[in-house]
Amino acid sequence: MRLFALLAAFFVLPLFAESTIVINEGVEAELQKGIIPVAIVSDDPTLGALVQFALSTHGAIRISPGSSVKVKIGRNALSAVVACDNARCAFETNVEGRDEDQLALRVADAALVGLGRRWQLKPMFADTKVAFVSKFTGHSEIYTTNLARSKTMRITSYRSTTYGPRWSADGSRIFFISSMRVGFPEIFSTNGIGAASNVIVGVSGALGAASSGPDGRLAFASSNQGTMDIFVAGPSGQGASRVIIAPNKDVVNTDPCWSPDGSRFALTSGPSGHPGIYVASSAGGGLTRISTGHSYCTEPRWNPANAQQIIFTYSEAAVLHLGLIDFAKSTVSSIETASPIPLSHASWCADGRHVVATQGTGIAVVDTVTGKTTRLSTSQLGECYQPDCWVRRAN
Repeated sequence: MRLFALLAAFFVLPLFAESTIVINEGVEAELQKGIIPVAIVSDDPTLGALVQFALSTHGAIRISPGSSVKVKIGRNALSAVVACDNARCAFETNVEGRDEDQLALRVADAALVGLGRRWQLKPMFADTKVAFVSKFTGHSEIYTTNLARSKTMRITSYRSTTYGPRWSADGSRIFFISSMRVGFPEIFSTNGIGAASNVIVGVSGALGAASSGPDGRLAFASSNQGTMDIFVAGPSGQGASRVIIAPNKDVVNTDPCWSPDGSRFALTSGPSGHPGIYVASSAGGGLTRISTGHSYCTEPRWNPANAQQIIFTYSEAAVLHLGLIDFAKSTVSSIETASPIPLSHASWCADGRHVVATQGTGIAVVDTVTGKTTRLSTSQLGECYQPDCWVRRAN
């Protein structure tokens, strides 16, 4: 299987042409708004560019070359010193990486945490991996990237209908749907670096991607028994059994997502024209509908860093938006962004604040707090959609 590792400059340079650069911004005024204007100074231009792009996706960071808040990066092989001597945001951190890509991501995290101590900003870059679908070749294939977009790889090469990538709980595999083998959808597994894929669940009519729970078990939707139901199977697809059964063919259950502790699912359920967000025990049983205030809601994703939050997609006036369910606050809110381009199919990053979502014909990083949206895919990748994030889980 061929892999495509696209050069860092191929991805980084176009973005800086598109980004808004702020010069001579009043630092204190920005800090009062919870925004940190930052200038990146690095003795390695490539590393500096990768870190600048990564930080530019965060809603609390504004890249401002004229800012007195300067993040200085001194590189030595696969280690670096990251520091800021501005009294408002002073810090110094030593960072190491196993390769250049990981070094860039860890440097970005060190800068984010060091600058954002006042707001307790959390690392998000090194512990987030992104899988998505791209039509770069003219066919839908599975790709992976990171939040610095320094290493993008093509994982499949089937020239067939391939969709629905989902990471395993440990980040070692990607599950996805393809019809390439026998003409109907099956769930496949790959190790995430391009090794040959294998069928792990030979269930016909599998229309929903396999979501991996914290203990490795898989949940997926299938019409194998005549109705669209939710199945649970072992980590290799063994012992699949129905746990949520639709009462009739008009009701569709799909897109299950495990809660962080594995005890519950969030899922899409209802008639195809008016689906809603539901919660159910992962052992099966009745469904509890979440009142969102919208008549068309799909694609729930539980926040792995905050069991009180679920992000979902809703439609209003035929336009797709992102909504946030917060059980702790008993609220449902919309993610308001400045971009008019529709957003859907969101998946959480490691900090539990940002998501990667489909944005029109590409994928983007979205800050659920500020609404800041930054394109992650470039035009060279063609149409991209269905991102799924793997994030490192706390032990």
